Amino acid sequence: MIHEPEVIVAGGGPAGIACAVALARGDRRVVLLEAELAARDHVGESLSPTAWQAVLRLGAAAAMRGAGFCPKLGATFSWSGQASPWTVSYPMVDDQPPAYQARRAKFDAILLTAASAAGADVQLGWRVEQILPPSSGTASVLATSPYGESVRLAAPWVVDARGRSGPNQSRHAYRTGPAELDHAALWGFWRRRTGSPPDSRRTSLLIGRPEHCLWYYPLDEMASLASVGVVISAQADDDPVGGAEKLYRAAVASCPELMPLLSGTVLEGPVRSCAANAGACEQMAGDGWFLVGDAAFFVDPLLTPGVQLAIEHGTLAAACLLTLLNRREDRASVLELYDQVIRRDYETYVRLSSNLYHAARTSAGPVPGQAQVPPADGQFAFLSLISGLPRSELAARLGEYMSLRNAVAERGGAAVALGEKEGFSFLRWLFHKDRLIAERSARIVSRLADDCVLRPAVGAAIGHEAFLPADGGQVLTFQPAVRNRLGDRFAATPELAALFAVLGEGRPLAEIRRLFRQKAPDTGAGCSSAFDAWIELLADHALVEWALAREGDVCVA
Repeated sequence: MIHEPEVIVAGGGPAGIACAVALARGDRRVVLLEAELAARDHVGESLSPTAWQAVLRLGAAAAMRGAGFCPKLGATFSWSGQASPWTVSYPMVDDQPPAYQARRAKFDAILLTAASAAGADVQLGWRVEQILPPSSGTASVLATSPYGESVRLAAPWVVDARGRSGPNQSRHAYRTGPAELDHAALWGFWRRRTGSPPDSRRTSLLIGRPEHCLWYYPLDEMASLASVGVVISAQADDDPVGGAEKLYRAAVASCPELMPLLSGTVLEGPVRSCAANAGACEQMAGDGWFLVGDAAFFVDPLLTPGVQLAIEHGTLAAACLLTLLNRREDRASVLELYDQVIRRDYETYVRLSSNLYHAARTSAGPVPGQAQVPPADGQFAFLSLISGLPRSELAARLGEYMSLRNAVAERGGAAVALGEKEGFSFLRWLFHKDRLIAERSARIVSRLADDCVLRPAVGAAIGHEAFLPADGGQVLTFQPAVRNRLGDRFAATPELAALFAVLGEGRPLAEIRRLFRQKAPDTGAGCSSAFDAWIELLADHALVEWALAREGDVCVA
């Protein structure tokens, strides 16, 4: 083991591996401690195209393509309320599959090899039993070695990537998610013994029913092995009569869509089970420690961004650490940014998953009023399903988002195409905008007028803020910015700085206009109509608020 590591990563799943790879590439001394001597199977075998792109960045492309995994060309949904299944298709990329279905034991082993190749010190058979509070600027862990010895290891920072067991073995408070996501997952592997594999089985199959939801993932190129899982209520899994295997076999047998796929196959090995209820830690990072992957939060086994989020969040934790190892004085801003990014992803995917299961349980389907979704419309149907919006409203909100994105592209931003990654970006934007609208409604109850008292919104302030790395960057960037109470950051332009300088504790709108013209005479916002439109925009983003002077203060609902 390397001497005096700068970071200890506890856990060798995708999140911990991604963090270790990025740290090693940043020339930092990092030790990764994995409890198992050999990788084990987990849920999360179906990679999305965005997850596959994240895997490519870890340097595991050649090994993955040579592992015999099944290419994934799409996802087929057979959901309550639909007359027939519909498919979201993924196009080939440079004659290569856009994603894969991968048995997790083999997949995780490939990633561990990639971490070693990147320069991380990967230690197998080291079980981290406890992560201790930092003392005098040093964090530490208690670990059991492969030989059964209890060892205390120290480093300036520790990353907890032990999965859902991590928070249960540490001091981090963990809160369960909404009751509608209180699930258990049962799954097993089915091996083909006779007959030919089904046609076109390079797509995953997701099945939604009021009583349970199921997945079917072919795991090898010949479709001779498949993962079949069932997501059920956690209360149903507590039924002692017959146990998990009885529940599992009954659910699989009740699903006619699975019968032709499983014809000629046998269940290989035991039925596996795990808790699959949503939940998140109250704090994602602190002085001396970070949580990544399932140790930070878990949402759902059916949607497929788990590996993607694990790698993205592990890489983000590494960017934060690479920053902090050079400029510890900025730790408050860095830790706050990390917590906000992770928490917003958790809240987004909780809402997506809730919509997914609500549609299954209510037999509403993703496209109300239509008996069948045309195959070419699969992506739109999927967005309707997980956004919870009917087609007409979804089209309007999506059109608004794409107009904004295209406007950015015209000013030099990246070109926009509505694929899987952009679709999830749209959903994040959609849900966050809804929250901003709710925040404005709660804080502002009057129309903007000359006799309004204008002031900074609660929680809005100018400071030196951390921002996510630029494309290709390894560390966070810092710049003067205005931040709202939801954690959004906006560059502190001269106009914004001038406005916040004159707002003070609150002044009448007419006075603010006059003072602003004095401080920023050359801005286009100097005329009354343009200035008022700008103020409305800032209010939409929780940066300013107002109340009528006679109200005496900003009205709070």
